Amino acid sequence: MKLKMPPYVDRFVDRGGAPRYYFRKRGGPRIPLPGLPWSAEFMAAYKAAAEGQGAVPKGTHAIVRGSVEAAIIGYLGSNDWKQQAQTSRELRKPIIERFRLDYGVHKLRALRRSHVQQIIADKTPSAQSNWLKALRHFAGWAMRENLIATDPCAGVQTARKPQTGGFMTWTEAHVASYRDMYPLGGKPRLALELMLNLGVRISDARQIGPQHIQNGVLTDYRPQKGRTTNGHTINVPVHGDLAKAIAAMKVTGATSFLVTSEGNVYTAKYLGQHMREWCNDAKLPECTSHGLRKLCLVRLAEAGCSPHELMSISGHKNLKEVETYTAAASRKKLAVIAMAKRAGIALDVSLPLDKLREAYTAATGAAPVIAGTAA
Repeated sequence: MKLKMPPYVDRFVDRGGAPRYYFRKRGGPRIPLPGLPWSAEFMAAYKAAAEGQGAVPKGTHAIVRGSVEAAIIGYLGSNDWKQQAQTSRELRKPIIERFRLDYGVHKLRALRRSHVQQIIADKTPSAQSNWLKALRHFAGWAMRENLIATDPCAGVQTARKPQTGGFMTWTEAHVASYRDMYPLGGKPRLALELMLNLGVRISDARQIGPQHIQNGVLTDYRPQKGRTTNGHTINVPVHGDLAKAIAAMKVTGATSFLVTSEGNVYTAKYLGQHMREWCNDAKLPECTSHGLRKLCLVRLAEAGCSPHELMSISGHKNLKEVETYTAAASRKKLAVIAMAKRAGIALDVSLPLDKLREAYTAATGAAPVIAGTAA
């Protein structure tokens, strides 16, 4: 995206390929401006040039060196900012801009932990967490640039989040309802099969294409979320359900299986909006895209996969994050084994959950209760 210049600023590229910036009001001289556009140095020279040729143009103001605003301008142009994941930048940009609007005129070096604590105090627990993450990243950059000596975010406390379990995991009944609504050959069905059978996030489902599949395997694919942090690559065999969904499509993209009606790659936000509409139309308002990734991991855990086997599919780095799935599956298995022991039945505990339940039903003669049938 081309950077917007302040009024009356011209940009030229010299013979050496370096950009040069000049202030020139109609009928006035051309005055060189040092530094990068919108930097403190640039804006100080800009203000001086503007005042020398008349009033400062409407909508501009001087950026004071050492201010919060001057630091934020530098931060948003830095590699530290640009190297964050796109989803992180999209979440944090409004926070940083709000911080600049409210506190931009203050000296950055005067910012203390008590100030940060007060800034986030009236926000919800989730908003507090997002604000603190955004400000902590900004403060880390400012310390490396020697703009501040200490981290004003260190020791700041956030309110405890309610333990909601995150996005709801789809059930097999949800999947069946969605598939009934959307047959093979359409984008709604393909989106579901990509996320459910590869265990990927929507930010990856939007961009996975033919070039990523080799000999029936999603090969050496690095999920979007881990690309700026050297995340693990994943190698996931394409499940038959996904292979059928891809083959049924009349139109797929050259670089992504899912494409918009104009033939473009979806953005994560746009595909998310469509997925929301598709779920609502299927009478599944409680379901989200991320819940499909969770169901994929639940299926693996209940099939008896170890935490490390789950991580090879999901790309997680943290063992603790996937142990929640295997622990839940273990509890379900233990419940079946416990009831079998009560009935005096010995079951093969090495069986996956679904086979274990079948063995219990066969041994006890218990038939599953189906909602809506007579007792």
